[in-house]
Amino acid sequence: MASQQVKNRARPGQIKVPDTRLDFLERACQSEKKIPVELTLLDFAAGQKEAKPGAVLDATLIPLMRELDAILIVIASPAVGGSDLLGTLKGIEDEFVFVDFEQAERRLERIGKDRAPDEVERAALQRSLAHLEHGAPLRTLDLSAQEIKVLSHFCFLSQKPALVVINCAPEEAAQETVQGQAEAIAARGLEIFRMAAAFEAELWELEEKERAELLLEAGLTASAGDRLTAALFLRLGLMTFYTAGEPEAHAWALSLGSSALEAAAKIHSDIARGFIRAEVISYADFEQFGSEAKVKAAGRLRLEGKDYQMHDGDVIHIRFKV
Repeated sequence: MASQQVKNRARPGQIKVPDTRLDFLERACQSEKKIPVELTLLDFAAGQKEAKPGAVLDATLIPLMRELDAILIVIASPAVGGSDLLGTLKGIEDEFVFVDFEQAERRLERIGKDRAPDEVERAALQRSLAHLEHGAPLRTLDLSAQEIKVLSHFCFLSQKPALVVINCAPEEAAQETVQGQAEAIAARGLEIFRMAAAFEAELWELEEKERAELLLEAGLTASAGDRLTAALFLRLGLMTFYTAGEPEAHAWALSLGSSALEAAAKIHSDIARGFIRAEVISYADFEQFGSEAKVKAAGRLRLEGKDYQMHDGDVIHIRFKV
């Protein structure tokens, strides 16, 4: 766990995920309020006094980084005063790999002293250590579901989903990354996200119509905030499901492949404990017919059990008894 002193140096920010489907459900259900999915971002760039000579990362921040679900690696392009993209990225990734290597090595040493070691854990760590020894991040190692589960509590930095955010000039925001750079970055299991921070700051000072026109002129389909949240959802393997009625329209984030029971647990533990069945409407059907009553009349409302695999956009109502 990160110390409170280290946590105090992180600057948290909440992002409400823009969601046109939630907007529609709020109107269709005449909800009194809507609750979008929120993401928490922590900005903890190290200052010069905190970093060791020659180090890219501040070592005191590593425990906090282990608690994150994903990492955004923000690098300035040469056009806005940045340095070599691949060189900077390699420096950061090399430190992730080095920290993970030390952690895996220490754990293997302790396992070697156990009278009854966990052989599954030992084998997974040995594979990981061999991979890291070649300077490769763990996100590029093909792991079985069992190995992923065994290694999950180590919170390896190089195994976390990550996006490389390039702060670039406005004219570069809609451009494709140079092929050689894109291939080198993809080989590390990473993806590029380009944004012009100064340009985005200007957008927020404009009216919605002017903002849309400026985005169109720049060749962008949406603001950086909207595009970044969508990219993060993909990297984290998340989808969105909804609960909607007169009190509120609520969007919930859920891992892809999750069951109706896991969705119920997201809403409330008591709902999951007393789960009877789920009434499910696809968002496409809700949008087509315009209301729950009309969906029911069309015979498109489905009754599903706790093992039902949720789909992105499902609108659900859980019947439960505790």
